[in-house]
Amino acid sequence: MPVSTIKDLTDQFRALGVSTVYVKHLSKKQDNEKNQIYFGSGLNSVTNIFPATIDARSPSESTLKRKSDKGKPKLEAQIDLAWLSDNGALHPAPNTRIIDYFQYPEVRMSGFLSGCNFAPDALRRRFQAGFGKRILALGLAPSGQVIGRVLTERDDPLVSEFPNLPVLAAAPIFQVLIVDRPIGSSPLELLKTELGRIIASGWHSSRILKPNSAGPIPFRGAQGAGYTLEALLGVVANAKKAPDKHGFEIKSHGGARISLMTPTPDRGFQGDHTFREFMERFGRPGQKADGSIRFTGIHRCGTPNEKTGMILRVSGYDPETGSFVDEPDNVCVELALTSTGEIVAAWSLAHLANAWNNKHASAAYVPSSKRAAFAGADDDREYKFGPSILVGQGTDVWKLLKAIHAGVVYYDPADSIYADNTAKVRPQWRINANRLKEALTPLYNSVEEIDLST
Repeated sequence: MPVSTIKDLTDQFRALGVSTVYVKHLSKKQDNEKNQIYFGSGLNSVTNIFPATIDARSPSESTLKRKSDKGKPKLEAQIDLAWLSDNGALHPAPNTRIIDYFQYPEVRMSGFLSGCNFAPDALRRRFQAGFGKRILALGLAPSGQVIGRVLTERDDPLVSEFPNLPVLAAAPIFQVLIVDRPIGSSPLELLKTELGRIIASGWHSSRILKPNSAGPIPFRGAQGAGYTLEALLGVVANAKKAPDKHGFEIKSHGGARISLMTPTPDRGFQGDHTFREFMERFGRPGQKADGSIRFTGIHRCGTPNEKTGMILRVSGYDPETGSFVDEPDNVCVELALTSTGEIVAAWSLAHLANAWNNKHASAAYVPSSKRAAFAGADDDREYKFGPSILVGQGTDVWKLLKAIHAGVVYYDPADSIYADNTAKVRPQWRINANRLKEALTPLYNSVEEIDLST
């Protein structure tokens, strides 16, 4: 049925569990299956908005377009897209990709009609003129599937009077529509309001909101701060497909270091051997003489670790020009022995891109304090948050690689094989929390410190 009002649109997405809708007004003559749909200049965080499987392709040979630079790397992101028809049915478009044409530079969505049994004709070049103005709406379902809806001036009265919506700071090609909030609500302002209330209410008992639970329950353990903040925001624990709240990832931190991601190496000795083989060769006895074997230590680019004799480096990157080599397979992060040059562990460009893609384009870093719970409580701690937060918006794998090269992001593994022969694989990539704004600045297009004490 035609979409006449903004409520009609939000009702359709709400029924599918979507809480945030990303809106793009399509070009009059472009944005079709032939030209693809333009998603911005440069990678521009689009692949960090939607869950995707990223692949590093061979360099493009095109030199025909203006600003084309032969041989620059190209990334492709496969996304699980389904088109929403007028009757509410979903029709998968299995060949949908987001392509980073690094050489132009621009990002486009491609393959969105191929293999689909319901392909919106308004996206076909030979038909698009007959539909008038077109609007693309994309929402992320809890399953990780991207739901697409195309509105047209010919069929949907809403298009002629579509409201102005806030621009998505992380990827300005999109506007943002928050389901179940007043039209025009800013995601950041909504988040600030909810976090402000939590901060103003002081101490909170440790809790967790589990899937299919009627409400939060008491929690004991080291992850209490993060679970408690999520529960207070109504976010279910371990629901990692979609951003935590209003399109933002929420990261609580209370220590000296913040873990960003934990991808295991896919190259080098560790990538080519089992974890136990790696630990047998490079692990060391635990400091407490407890019978364990450990592989630990901070490894930064340019500074050898004296205990392990290893150094971290970003291969394929030229810091003087800020550019990468033209072959994606030659772009990687390596941990090498300084004595022999042997690659102990390495992470390919595609592997890091996929790991970083799980970190959402917008993130709020919220400090926490803790104290012991009162005697007899079901939980073990209480937490309070704030008063200031840091909000980062807009990121991509290239920013991550440059931050690793600069030593801002470092490798701090906590791999262990305990005396009882159980294994813990913990390949942590971290930043320091004591000068957090400086650490986050290379990772995001913008970083803002916000005082929510009032």
